[in-house]
Amino acid sequence: MTTVTLTSPVVRPTLFPPPAVPLRFTDGDRYVWTHTMDVWTRTDGLWVPSRYDGLNDGLDDGTGTWTDAEVRAALGRAVERWDARQRFVPAVPPGHILPGRMAVAGPPLHEAAQYVIEHQGSGLLVPLRDLMARYDEDAAYDVPGVVTGSRMRDLASGIVAEHAGPVMTYDEAAGRVYVRYWAGRPAHAECLHVFVFTASPVEA
Repeated sequence: MTTVTLTSPVVRPTLFPPPAVPLRFTDGDRYVWTHTMDVWTRTDGLWVPSRYDGLNDGLDDGTGTWTDAEVRAALGRAVERWDARQRFVPAVPPGHILPGRMAVAGPPLHEAAQYVIEHQGSGLLVPLRDLMARYDEDAAYDVPGVVTGSRMRDLASGIVAEHAGPVMTYDEAAGRVYVRYWAGRPAHAECLHVFVFTASPVEA
Protein backbone atom coordinates (compact mmCIF):
# COMPACT_ATOMS: atom_id res chain seq x y z
CA MET A 1 0.00 0.00 0.00
CA THR A 2 1.37 3.42 -0.95
CA THR A 3 -0.10 6.35 0.93
CA VAL A 4 2.13 9.37 0.33
CA THR A 5 0.21 12.57 -0.43
CA LEU A 6 1.18 16.22 -0.56
CA THR A 7 -0.94 16.88 2.52
CA SER A 8 0.64 14.15 4.65
CA PRO A 9 2.71 15.27 7.65
CA VAL A 10 6.45 15.00 7.19
CA VAL A 11 7.82 11.71 8.50
CA ARG A 12 11.48 12.07 9.31
CA PRO A 13 13.78 9.07 9.26
CA THR A 14 14.69 7.79 12.71
CA LEU A 15 17.96 6.51 14.11
CA PHE A 16 16.34 4.14 16.55
CA PRO A 17 13.96 1.18 16.36
CA PRO A 18 10.76 1.22 18.42
CA PRO A 19 11.87 1.61 22.07
CA ALA A 20 9.98 -1.53 23.10
CA VAL A 21 6.82 -3.51 22.51
CA PRO A 22 3.86 -1.85 24.26
CA LEU A 23 2.21 -3.82 27.03
CA ARG A 24 -1.22 -2.97 25.60
CA PHE A 25 -2.65 -1.28 22.55
CA THR A 26 -5.60 1.08 22.23
CA ASP A 27 -7.73 2.23 19.32
CA GLY A 28 -6.05 5.07 17.46
CA ASP A 29 -2.54 3.60 17.82
CA ARG A 30 -0.60 3.33 14.58
CA TYR A 31 1.94 0.90 13.19
CA VAL A 32 4.05 2.54 10.46
CA TRP A 33 6.61 1.37 7.91
CA THR A 34 8.52 4.61 7.36
CA HIS A 35 10.37 3.30 4.29
CA THR A 36 7.15 2.59 2.35
CA MET A 37 4.71 4.86 4.22
CA ASP A 38 2.41 1.90 4.86
CA VAL A 39 0.27 2.56 7.92
CA TRP A 40 -2.16 0.51 9.98
CA THR A 41 -4.42 2.12 12.56
CA ARG A 42 -6.00 0.17 15.40
CA THR A 43 -9.75 0.46 14.96
CA ASP A 44 -12.27 -1.55 17.00
CA GLY A 45 -9.48 -3.87 18.11
CA LEU A 46 -8.08 -4.59 14.63
CA TRP A 47 -5.26 -2.89 12.72
CA VAL A 48 -6.65 -1.59 9.43
CA PRO A 49 -4.81 0.01 6.49
CA SER A 50 -4.96 3.78 6.68
CA ARG A 51 -3.22 6.95 5.61
CA TYR A 52 -0.54 8.73 7.59
CA ASP A 53 -2.48 11.98 7.49
CA GLY A 54 -5.45 10.32 9.18
CA LEU A 55 -7.82 10.72 6.25
CA ASN A 56 -9.87 7.73 5.06
CA ASP A 57 -8.75 5.51 7.91
CA GLY A 58 -10.14 2.03 7.47
CA LEU A 59 -9.92 2.18 3.68
CA ASP A 60 -8.78 -1.37 2.89
CA ASP A 61 -6.66 -1.41 -0.24
CA GLY A 62 -6.28 -5.18 -0.19
CA THR A 63 -3.37 -5.43 2.21
CA GLY A 64 -5.72 -6.75 4.89
CA THR A 65 -5.91 -6.25 8.64
CA TRP A 66 -3.55 -7.21 11.44
CA THR A 67 -4.28 -8.49 14.91
CA ASP A 68 -2.71 -7.22 18.14
CA ALA A 69 -0.62 -10.40 18.28
CA GLU A 70 0.73 -9.83 14.76
CA VAL A 71 1.64 -6.20 15.43
CA ARG A 72 3.19 -7.15 18.77
CA ALA A 73 5.33 -9.81 17.05
CA ALA A 74 6.37 -7.43 14.25
CA LEU A 75 7.38 -4.72 16.71
CA GLY A 76 9.28 -7.30 18.74
CA ARG A 77 11.30 -8.27 15.67
CA ALA A 78 12.00 -4.60 14.92
CA VAL A 79 13.30 -4.03 18.45
CA GLU A 80 15.45 -7.15 18.32
CA ARG A 81 16.91 -6.38 14.87
CA TRP A 82 17.35 -2.65 15.53
CA ASP A 83 15.04 -1.94 12.59
CA ALA A 84 14.49 1.83 12.55
CA ARG A 85 12.19 1.58 9.52
CA GLN A 86 9.26 0.49 11.69
CA ARG A 87 7.49 2.76 14.12
CA PHE A 88 4.83 2.48 16.78
CA VAL A 89 2.85 5.72 17.11
CA PRO A 90 0.64 5.95 20.21
CA ALA A 91 -2.76 7.55 19.80
CA VAL A 92 -2.97 11.24 20.70
CA PRO A 93 -5.93 11.76 23.05
CA PRO A 94 -8.65 13.78 21.33
CA GLY A 95 -9.67 17.07 22.87
CA HIS A 96 -8.45 18.27 26.25
CA ILE A 97 -9.68 15.44 28.48
CA LEU A 98 -6.96 12.86 29.06
CA PRO A 99 -7.94 9.16 29.16
CA GLY A 100 -8.05 7.29 32.45
CA ARG A 101 -8.30 8.53 36.00
CA MET A 102 -6.41 11.25 37.81
CA ALA A 103 -3.12 9.95 39.21
CA VAL A 104 -2.99 12.18 42.28
CA ALA A 105 -0.82 9.78 44.27
CA GLY A 106 1.47 9.15 41.30
CA PRO A 107 1.38 6.48 38.61
CA PRO A 108 1.91 2.77 39.31
CA LEU A 109 5.42 1.42 38.93
CA HIS A 110 6.02 -0.15 35.51
CA GLU A 111 8.73 -0.02 32.87
CA ALA A 112 7.73 2.48 30.20
CA ALA A 113 8.80 4.03 26.91
CA GLN A 114 8.72 7.82 26.81
CA TYR A 115 6.80 9.63 24.06
CA VAL A 116 6.26 13.35 23.50
CA ILE A 117 4.24 15.46 21.08
CA GLU A 118 6.18 16.58 18.02
CA HIS A 119 5.09 20.21 17.79
CA GLN A 120 7.19 21.13 14.75
CA GLY A 121 6.08 18.51 12.26
CA SER A 122 3.41 15.86 12.37
CA GLY A 123 1.83 16.71 15.74
CA LEU A 124 2.04 13.00 16.58
CA LEU A 125 3.65 11.29 19.57
CA VAL A 126 7.27 10.31 18.97
CA PRO A 127 9.83 8.58 21.21
CA LEU A 128 11.71 11.11 23.33
CA ARG A 129 15.12 9.90 22.16
CA ASP A 130 14.09 10.28 18.49
CA LEU A 131 13.10 13.87 19.13
CA MET A 132 16.38 14.49 20.96
CA ALA A 133 18.34 13.06 18.01
CA ARG A 134 17.06 15.84 15.76
CA TYR A 135 18.92 18.36 17.91
CA ASP A 136 21.89 16.36 19.20
CA GLU A 137 22.43 12.90 17.74
CA ASP A 138 25.23 11.99 20.15
CA ALA A 139 23.23 13.00 23.22
CA ALA A 140 20.25 10.97 22.01
CA TYR A 141 22.15 7.73 22.54
CA ASP A 142 22.24 8.58 26.25
CA VAL A 143 18.44 8.88 26.41
CA PRO A 144 16.99 5.48 27.35
CA GLY A 145 14.20 4.19 25.17
CA VAL A 146 12.71 2.48 28.22
CA VAL A 147 12.93 3.55 31.85
CA THR A 148 12.33 1.55 35.02
CA GLY A 149 9.10 1.89 36.97
CA SER A 150 10.66 3.99 39.69
CA ARG A 151 12.36 6.26 37.17
CA MET A 152 9.10 6.65 35.27
CA ARG A 153 7.32 7.73 38.44
CA ASP A 154 10.12 10.19 39.27
CA LEU A 155 10.00 11.69 35.77
CA ALA A 156 6.21 12.04 35.75
CA SER A 157 6.16 13.55 39.24
CA GLY A 158 8.98 15.91 38.27
CA ILE A 159 7.05 17.18 35.26
CA VAL A 160 4.02 17.85 37.46
CA ALA A 161 6.15 19.69 40.04
CA GLU A 162 8.11 21.81 37.56
CA HIS A 163 5.53 22.95 35.02
CA ALA A 164 2.44 25.14 34.97
CA GLY A 165 -1.07 23.70 34.85
CA PRO A 166 -0.13 20.01 34.93
CA VAL A 167 -2.65 17.17 34.67
CA MET A 168 -1.60 13.54 35.11
CA THR A 169 -3.83 10.54 34.42
CA TYR A 170 -3.38 6.79 34.39
CA ASP A 171 -5.23 4.76 31.76
CA GLU A 172 -5.11 1.17 32.97
CA ALA A 173 -6.84 -0.24 29.87
CA ALA A 174 -4.22 1.29 27.54
CA GLY A 175 -1.29 0.84 29.94
CA ARG A 176 -0.30 4.51 29.79
CA VAL A 177 0.39 7.51 31.95
CA TYR A 178 -0.40 10.89 30.42
CA VAL A 179 1.04 14.19 31.64
CA ARG A 180 -0.20 17.39 30.02
CA TYR A 181 1.32 20.72 31.03
CA TRP A 182 2.27 24.20 29.87
CA ALA A 183 5.85 25.15 29.02
CA GLY A 184 7.77 28.26 28.06
CA ARG A 185 8.23 31.64 29.68
CA PRO A 186 5.54 32.77 29.99
CA ALA A 187 3.83 29.40 29.79
CA HIS A 188 2.23 29.33 26.36
CA ALA A 189 2.90 25.93 24.77
CA GLU A 190 0.68 23.00 25.70
CA CYS A 191 2.81 19.84 25.92
CA LEU A 192 1.99 16.16 26.29
CA HIS A 193 4.29 13.49 27.69
CA VAL A 194 3.09 9.88 27.51
CA PHE A 195 4.65 6.90 29.27
CA VAL A 196 3.67 3.72 27.40
CA PHE A 197 4.06 0.63 29.58
CA THR A 198 6.27 -1.97 27.92
CA ALA A 199 5.94 -5.70 27.54
CA SER A 200 9.60 -6.20 26.65
CA PRO A 201 12.39 -6.06 29.24
CA VAL A 202 13.82 -2.74 30.35
CA GLU A 203 17.06 -1.72 28.68
CA ALA A 204 20.32 -2.04 30.57
